[in-house]
Amino acid sequence: MKKFWHNNTYLKIALYAIFVVVVSILFYRVSSNTDNIAPAIMNFFKGIFNTLSPIFYGLLIAYLFNPIMDFFERYLLKLFKPQKIKYRKFIRTLSIVIVYIVILGTCVLMIRYLVPQILQNIKELFDMLPIYMHAFQKTLASLEGNINEAITAFSLPIDTPKLFEMINANLQDFLNFSKLNVMVSALFSTIVTRAYTFTFSLFNGIMALVIAFYTLQQKEAFTYGAKRVIYSFFSVPTADKIITISSEGHQTFIRFFIGKFIDSTIIGILAFIGLTILKNPYAILLAFIVGVFNMIPYFGPLLGAIPAVIITLFSGLWPATLVGLFIFLLQQFDGLILGPKILGDSIGLSPFWIVSGILVGGALWGVLGMFFASPIIAILLVNINRHMDKVLHTKHVAVPPTLLAEPTGSSKEEIKSRKTKK
Repeated sequence: MKKFWHNNTYLKIALYAIFVVVVSILFYRVSSNTDNIAPAIMNFFKGIFNTLSPIFYGLLIAYLFNPIMDFFERYLLKLFKPQKIKYRKFIRTLSIVIVYIVILGTCVLMIRYLVPQILQNIKELFDMLPIYMHAFQKTLASLEGNINEAITAFSLPIDTPKLFEMINANLQDFLNFSKLNVMVSALFSTIVTRAYTFTFSLFNGIMALVIAFYTLQQKEAFTYGAKRVIYSFFSVPTADKIITISSEGHQTFIRFFIGKFIDSTIIGILAFIGLTILKNPYAILLAFIVGVFNMIPYFGPLLGAIPAVIITLFSGLWPATLVGLFIFLLQQFDGLILGPKILGDSIGLSPFWIVSGILVGGALWGVLGMFFASPIIAILLVNINRHMDKVLHTKHVAVPPTLLAEPTGSSKEEIKSRKTKK
């Protein structure tokens, strides 16, 4: 009887037919009710994410705080040289507390001193905007008169009054301050109505910090548990590969993020000093913009320079030119001297892959995609190159790289080993 059920061809055909019919019915029901099912599925997953968001954010905070905690912990262990486990645990807790004090203290200082200055700059800019636009319209009218004189002198068939009338109309529509007031009122009403959401988010933030605290305190236990899970579900060679790739990816991310943060902080400070020397009225606002956008490779400096020049343009063409020239020189200093000193070859990517990754990441996930694109592509290319090296070695195929064509994404150790073999 067992042999009959196992080998019966008609039974297999019947089971396949039932499976196809069931799948077809499910597909029809889902496709015919996409308007109802898709939002329900999205709301279901959104509800799960909202419930677990403090845990996710707590793990992310712990991951970002871990290098700072390691720095303080190594210093305290070297200073006190504890022998007992309980003292080492105490130093771990003390290191986490120091990290929280440093990070939260920095945020408080920024909110206390930096944010009011930036808001003051923004307020002054909006207060002066009508004056700037009036001066711009006067310049535009003067330009119109000069062009009319030139057209009259050379008898050119151009209807400049209509051209400048159209420009003024579009300018007035763009600078309709009544619309701006309506938008500001709507913004404040939205803030008031979402007070509950802010309170809930604040609670989630506090819980995320608590989870991050305990995660940092027991990070070895989490690492041990993760390795047990990986070796339980995968074969030993596959588990070894997963752990190796995770370790290399972690090192790449940490080097890139810490390096870019230090580099962008220095560039922001230098931008503030330079803009203050140039007597720019919005020095701290523009320096903040330049420093933040500098975190994005390649396109970041350009994205930071554009708003800085446009804002300064309201003060005059010559100040805007000086600001543009200063930011250009600052970017050259960063790209040629400061960046290589701090970052070195942290991700080992060619400009082609960095620019391509930024374009794809920005199109998919916006600014965060542009920021995370480079280290992710670096990790992918390293492992793809490693796999190709293994396949080529198995096939006994040798493709020797030239001096100007080292494989992108290869580590310095791999390149040295290739050169040694040659």
